Amino acid sequence: MEPRFVIAYWLLPAAPARKFFRETIGRLAAEFHAPVFEPHLTLGIGSDSVDEARRRLHDAAAGPIELPAAGVHFTAQYTRTLFVRFDSSPPLEKLRDSLGLASGDALDPHVSLLYQKMPAKNQARIAAAIRLPFRIVWFDALQVVRCRLPVATPADVASWEAVASQRLPT
Repeated sequence: MEPRFVIAYWLLPAAPARKFFRETIGRLAAEFHAPVFEPHLTLGIGSDSVDEARRRLHDAAAGPIELPAAGVHFTAQYTRTLFVRFDSSPPLEKLRDSLGLASGDALDPHVSLLYQKMPAKNQARIAAAIRLPFRIVWFDALQVVRCRLPVATPADVASWEAVASQRLPT
């Protein structure tokens, strides 16, 4: 598949969850020779237009968003090797609507912890060992990132470029 560039819209966790995610991502990346990345919840993707993304960000309608954690999960998908799943909420869906991202595609809210191909038994062992120090996570900022799809290698992750960000007003 030929790579294509898109704009990804991310919701960023607030402290102290941000610190936990960064430390966990860093530790797992070092242990499994995987890429380090900023903890984020992907709200959706749009066309590769930085100007359009900045307009959407400016028009975003939301304050900080609170989401309940639904545990540590894993899949065979590279960008969901290991992740914390969250329950959705009306404020999260409203934010996606205000960004023009809720056009029929289902959202599986999550923050990834590791991007790496590995056997499911290893993923299950690692997931079982992670203890979340929170039940609820606040998200207080948006970031717009230009990236290429598919994301399948550390080089793909390294190519990400943040092009805009903003705090959600309280």
